[in-house]
Amino acid sequence: MKTYKIKHVDAFTGEPFSGNPAGVVLDARGMSDSMMQKTASELNLSETAFLLPPTIKGADIQIRWFTPAAEVPLCGHATIASFHALAEEGMHGMKRPGVFHFRLQTKSGILGIVVEKKYSGTIVEFQLPIPRFRVHKKVPSALLKALGIRSSDVETNLPFVSESYLYLPLKKLSRIESLKPDFGQLDSLTRANKSLGISVFTLETIEQSSAVHSRFYAPAVGIVEDPVTGSANGPLGVYLYQYAIRRDFPIPSFLLPDGRMEFIGEQGDDMGRRGRVKIRLRVTGHGVKQVSIAGEAVTIMDSVCKY
Repeated sequence: MKTYKIKHVDAFTGEPFSGNPAGVVLDARGMSDSMMQKTASELNLSETAFLLPPTIKGADIQIRWFTPAAEVPLCGHATIASFHALAEEGMHGMKRPGVFHFRLQTKSGILGIVVEKKYSGTIVEFQLPIPRFRVHKKVPSALLKALGIRSSDVETNLPFVSESYLYLPLKKLSRIESLKPDFGQLDSLTRANKSLGISVFTLETIEQSSAVHSRFYAPAVGIVEDPVTGSANGPLGVYLYQYAIRRDFPIPSFLLPDGRMEFIGEQGDDMGRRGRVKIRLRVTGHGVKQVSIAGEAVTIMDSVCKY
């Protein structure tokens, strides 16, 4: 029988019981796929991350993500939570404050991680694959029905697109706040579209400094609603650059010292779990060359399990 250390971490927030909770198994060596799935199901958080040694050249560490129902190829908040937990434990060379770089093996390829560990807290930045959006000519009436909205709620000056997720722009923050989807219908629709979930968003935000406010639903993979979705907010930043800014929508942004553009994504407020995602883009004359998300996290529980 082996003992595994598990942390319960709230990501994209510095306040306990806000942001997006994730489970982190700090060293999952010896766990089978079924053990990982059972652990994720038992924890019943939107995702649980399992940290493993890399199995491919060029990677420093491997991570696998499981929802209560299935393994998924990418998860932002559980990655932020994982590297916060590793820094907190002083693992992988992070005993003291500093800036640490990692190459992370995932089912979405090798992705870059930067951890800035300070005495006052830790910021984790996670590089994501650049999305390749498919633009759809119209929003299916069945999708509108599943979300409980009308076609007049949709922001028609912005496109309805898909990648691994569906992205649907609405006009009003109040409409986002009042969403009450039919999750059975939404489950069927996302499966039929071969999408893992749907991000419903608006450019009308709670805070002036924010660029986008969103909600995310993924019932097909066991997540009715996700509080703060890093893997959806990253592509939303690319969406803002490709579609909203080029169509003269006023989008709040910041210029970082290294020349990158940063947007703030709002999510979780509608569930009572306020979270904020820093979305960072490196842009050249030829478009977006790099996208990453960044945020802080807070540990609220340490535990162990034995198999």
